Amino acid sequence: MPAGLGGSGYLAFTFETALGTYLPPTTAGTVFIPILSESLHYVEDHYYSEQIRQSTIDSDAKSGYYHVEGDVVLEVDTNFLPYLMYCSRHSITKTGVADPWTYDFVPSQAGSTSTAASGAVARTASLSVIRNGIGFGYGGCIVNTIEFTIDNGVLRASLGILGTSEQQPGGNGTPSWQTPELFGADAHSVYVAASGTAPTFGAASTDFNGFTANINYNAAAQNRIVANRAASYVSYGKTEATYSTELDFLSRTEYDNFKALTQRAVRLESVRGGATFALATEAFQLTFNRSAYETYEIGLGGIADLIMASVTGHALGIAGGNPYQISMKSAVTIT
Repeated sequence: MPAGLGGSGYLAFTFETALGTYLPPTTAGTVFIPILSESLHYVEDHYYSEQIRQSTIDSDAKSGYYHVEGDVVLEVDTNFLPYLMYCSRHSITKTGVADPWTYDFVPSQAGSTSTAASGAVARTASLSVIRNGIGFGYGGCIVNTIEFTIDNGVLRASLGILGTSEQQPGGNGTPSWQTPELFGADAHSVYVAASGTAPTFGAASTDFNGFTANINYNAAAQNRIVANRAASYVSYGKTEATYSTELDFLSRTEYDNFKALTQRAVRLESVRGGATFALATEAFQLTFNRSAYETYEIGLGGIADLIMASVTGHALGIAGGNPYQISMKSAVTIT
């Protein structure tokens, strides 16, 4: 007989008190996060024995090391996204005296989830997914990749997750939900300025057709010789941050900036209710403080096509500052 629809499922988020130790969705403080889809799954390296024993086929199989990986896709809602961002490779500053709080996320130099050194906030999460009433528990979860994009006018995020272990939840929890607070087509602005540790942005640009930002920490699950097949921790590699868009091609100015490798600051800002970021109660801001155009492609296209430039940019480090910063105004209190 047919299984249940995906709409009957849900995802639960629980901060771990010990890095990598799974906590079920019945734990106090669990947050039920609305998502669009997820693909979390168990990944194992099987060992197949090729014993020569008068046979030309593998003779045995043994379980090997394993980890968890997959994507979680959601509409950006600052009531929920900060929880996931706390498990990414960032140093975090929380300011404010009451709702709304401001959360600032800047790149850290953390090498792994096994230590809180080098400015890392070493926090991992237990993610529990209930599929057709059946629970799956994933421990030691961190955010490895982030993609922010505007889809049909709504800001969305796709988060690549890496985890160390899978467990049976032992209870599915009791979800509670609240009214969505999404960023629609009237919320977004894009700004361009000269690069700097605190760029000075003027009026919003009117030339951007879409905007997608990607951040990749090149994380990898690490296994060590211990009496446990689950990953021991997650290591981080090089941080790569890029953006892509289409621009109305009106002059050679930005094309010449591309050729000259002129560094630019670019900001995507999404604010509910038409307020400025400073005055908003729900807002999202992603700023590339220093970046260089990686590609700038222009063509005539077809007879009825607008003349557009397809553009990608690459974030660069900056002395005394951060290559990029993600900021959110949120009602949630995370300690």
